[in-house]
Amino acid sequence: MNSGANSGANPGAEAGADSTDGDYRVYNNFYGPQYHGRAHFGIATAERPGRARATGLLDGDEIDTLLRSYIRPDCFDDAARELTRTGIVVLTGPQGTGKRSGAVALLRETVGPSADYVVLSPDIGLDQLAERTFDEGVGYVVLDRTGTAGTAGGAGGTGSAGSAGAAGAAAGPSSDFDWRRVRDQLRRHRAHLVITTVHGVVGRAPEAVRHLPWRPPVLDKVVRARLVQARLPREIVDRAVSGIPPRCPIAVVAEAAQRIAAGADPDQAWKEHSGRAPQAVQEWFGAEEERSLREIAEVTTLAFAPGIGRRAFESLQDLLERLLEPVYFTPEADPADGAAAPDATGQAGAAPDGQDPRQRRRARPVDRRRSLSRNALITTEMQVYGATTREVMVFADAELRRWVLQALWRDHPTEYWDAVRHWLDALVDADPDPALQLSIASGLTLLGHIAFDEVVQSYLDPWARGESGETGQTLAVYVLWYMCLEETQAAAALTLARTWAQSLHPTLRGTALIAFSGQLGVTFPTDAVKWLWAVLRSGALEKRAEREHGLRAWAQLFLTLVDCQEDAGIVLDALAFRIRKERRTRSAAYSATGLLVLETTHWVFTATERLSGRPAVARHLADRPEDTDIVAELWAAILCYRPLRRNALSALLVAARGLPAVTSDPTAAAARLGHALAAALPQVEHALLKSELGRLAVSRPTRATGPDCVATLLGALNSAKDTHPR
Repeated sequence: MNSGANSGANPGAEAGADSTDGDYRVYNNFYGPQYHGRAHFGIATAERPGRARATGLLDGDEIDTLLRSYIRPDCFDDAARELTRTGIVVLTGPQGTGKRSGAVALLRETVGPSADYVVLSPDIGLDQLAERTFDEGVGYVVLDRTGTAGTAGGAGGTGSAGSAGAAGAAAGPSSDFDWRRVRDQLRRHRAHLVITTVHGVVGRAPEAVRHLPWRPPVLDKVVRARLVQARLPREIVDRAVSGIPPRCPIAVVAEAAQRIAAGADPDQAWKEHSGRAPQAVQEWFGAEEERSLREIAEVTTLAFAPGIGRRAFESLQDLLERLLEPVYFTPEADPADGAAAPDATGQAGAAPDGQDPRQRRRARPVDRRRSLSRNALITTEMQVYGATTREVMVFADAELRRWVLQALWRDHPTEYWDAVRHWLDALVDADPDPALQLSIASGLTLLGHIAFDEVVQSYLDPWARGESGETGQTLAVYVLWYMCLEETQAAAALTLARTWAQSLHPTLRGTALIAFSGQLGVTFPTDAVKWLWAVLRSGALEKRAEREHGLRAWAQLFLTLVDCQEDAGIVLDALAFRIRKERRTRSAAYSATGLLVLETTHWVFTATERLSGRPAVARHLADRPEDTDIVAELWAAILCYRPLRRNALSALLVAARGLPAVTSDPTAAAARLGHALAAALPQVEHALLKSELGRLAVSRPTRATGPDCVATLLGALNSAKDTHPR
């Protein structure tokens, strides 16, 4: 699996650093624009759909969105009293019951609206909570807690999560002693914590921390409050309230109410958000006449490969039909195909001329296009690709896809799903193009909503272990990245990737590195840094290629965070913390861990965007000038380590020359970096750096016509005083 970061392989190269072509950026390792729902993978411009980080300081706008027109359920007051009394409460209940907004509302009620609210990782363990230093007066929340994460320093087990662990179940029953430690730590720091989870209490409930079953508020009150706030006419409000489907999840109700408030017709909004299969799917699967093998193959193929051309679709369908034939007792009887009708025993009768019926069927082409034209769930559309258009196969309504998968899972036996698994494995082994890979991954993500164990055991675990080669690994990662775009599945994706990182299986660890360096790392950046370092430091990556894979993952995570305009400083902070720790504890030479930190820093600073070749660190300096000091501190560390000095100088030259392409004021950015380097470097290093960097710049002339940022940097270095001698 190729990385989107070009780092480490040729530290001295600076190809493309001066390019000023279109402002494109690269997400991970896709090879073209790919649009799938809310995800946008590949080459992107300024617009970035998708889900940002799920942990860290809760944004004020997000709080306002969650609590706008919030209606308290009957259990709210009980939970608020418990949170005030003990500092912690656990909300249990299925997805879609409003636990997320309830947790934030409880914190606002308890610690006040002006306090900070911090979202912690759903993979955090009770031992980590008990040892954490909480900030006084701050409200903390763990959303969809999955159980204990174990320790990041070692690897345990030879396999992966397994179905229970992958689904996010706790690794074992938590004792009352564990909960008591967490409660006492919160009291000691005068902080408050709300935990939400879909897992109820197994066995005896802990006495130290109350686990409260969470119930949603009255649905008509939720809808009425939102629509009244939007100042809609009373007639529309009454229609919307009367149309609420029975047993509709609160999250679905809130989304439908938002659409109605924005002007959607209430009847249409509830039809789309009813939580029931659309009428077309119910009628198609509930028809009196049982659906034929070909019809089932049609909707199955489209469920995993929408948006492809007719020829490719028919090829995939043909392969699936061959694998499904043993599942059906009778061959399909379609006069248009020239197939013989089955006799009383269920076997195809002899052809009139004595010819084998199967040979007869193979002799005449199968008219799949006529069959597709009769399928009410499937249609075609014309898609524009540059100056050309092409006809592709799609569902009649995009929402039909998930309902078709649900019906297939509900109505078809294990033998059918075994055939589907063999079919998808065959597609993966054929190395499909990136568009088809993304289609398969998004289909498996939708299937995971209703059959997560099936997806993990039949596809993700085997593919992540390398059983289908590099393409299988890529697809396993894509599925995790798609899961990160959904609040209900992101925690499960994190848990699964963590178990891969802890595995002793080298390919599983490699797949985890890729997953954490992309969208999973954007959603859970602190967890990504933690587990990338755990894998790299564990000594499991003994071979040079495996070690470079781990180093490249760090560079790719930094590049991805910079590109998504997330806080890439998390990566820099982790490296700086370890370098400072090394300086405090070492007597002379760096330890093996210290050298690993320096090498990782070098890889991060040489990460470049895949198309433009611009250094990611230059863009980070332009986007977040407040991080200039920590960048200079890290650069000073690798400059002072002589085996990496030449590469560090080369990276510094590339970064300085890359500033004009990423900021409107490159001179100021270069001056800031020069002053920060002067403060971070020992005085004896100043003259040496100016001399060596100057000679390197002369030996590598550039055709850029913008400001000479290298000269600006050297000038700032020359004028600065050594305020922090070492």
